[in-house]
Amino acid sequence: MPNFKATKLHNLDLPKSYEGVEFRFSTLKQLGKILVYTKIKDSSFFIEINEKNDEFVIKIDKLTKITNLALMQKALEIFEKYFCDEIISRAYNYNQNKELASNIISNVLEFKSVISNYQNVFLEIGFGSGRHLLYQAKNNPNNIYIGIEIHKPSLIQVSKLAKNLNNVYLLDFDARIAIKELSENSLNGVYLHFPVPWDDAPSRRVVSSDFRSEILRVLKIDGFFELRSDSLMYANYTESIFANEDYDLYKNQNAKIVSKYEDRWLRMNKDIYDLIVYKRNAVNVANKALSENIKFIIDFKKLDFIKYIGDDFFVKISRIYELNNAKLVCVCYGAFSTPSTSYLLCENDKEFEFLFFDFCSNAQNIKAFCKLKEFLQ
Repeated sequence: MPNFKATKLHNLDLPKSYEGVEFRFSTLKQLGKILVYTKIKDSSFFIEINEKNDEFVIKIDKLTKITNLALMQKALEIFEKYFCDEIISRAYNYNQNKELASNIISNVLEFKSVISNYQNVFLEIGFGSGRHLLYQAKNNPNNIYIGIEIHKPSLIQVSKLAKNLNNVYLLDFDARIAIKELSENSLNGVYLHFPVPWDDAPSRRVVSSDFRSEILRVLKIDGFFELRSDSLMYANYTESIFANEDYDLYKNQNAKIVSKYEDRWLRMNKDIYDLIVYKRNAVNVANKALSENIKFIIDFKKLDFIKYIGDDFFVKISRIYELNNAKLVCVCYGAFSTPSTSYLLCENDKEFEFLFFDFCSNAQNIKAFCKLKEFLQ
């Protein structure tokens, strides 16, 4: 993570804007830490200031870091220039040529917007080196291909390889959460190639009963879900999850494009399994009461480090920061397997505001904030 150290910090009289970087507000010091809300281009995050032993360590808050490393480095460069003196060390080097292409999506709201604009949309979860994703996009220019990947080096590499393709978008987000945000019948196909089997930790697998329900909900009629794996155990496990659906299971079927992982497995003479599940019938979507209004005015007298664990969700306030006329609350919440974290900006007599646009309105998240309302309203 990029950072630098300094011995002098100027007064943070915000808001200020310098050279295309906005510094909108800062929290009061808490346990030696200050957060500065920073916006550059269309991205926003917190710059974190830690005071230790008469020196300041300035870096990006890990909960709000973005994929575009170059933009974070630029923000640090400008912050150093206008707010700090006597620099001890630097661990960043801004290079404009390393800014990411516009094909990376960094939040779920933009993801939903992109999908709603097209008819033929295919999603690949964990695209790795991008061989399959790019092959499909190049050979099917009338389709839209969206790749989801949490491994940032892969995301950055494929972003550059796809810069001349106008039918590829890449999402930096947890696929299990992102899929819950999609509308019914919105995808033509979903690919999951060579996921980690997690033989010793099944709860960490992408495929689960909940995943099955969401996949069948978002697929169009005759749409498909395709698993490709070198693990017979994972293939059989996924087959059991989708046992009531129409599917085909193949062994060592020739693929049009081979991933780098498959290259490795083939050299080891390992078997490769393909499970293709088809959605043949409409799915009755249960009413999840997602119209529930989860925003409310927080009573500061009730604000505390609460923690609640329900049957299928949890909610926990992990940090509370003071501002001059408001409070900043960090909340962890949602399903146990797909937790989320949000910063809430809370002002007196006003409903709280989500910062960084990262709230996903799935059932477990809604339950969490309804419970939060019970504690804090």
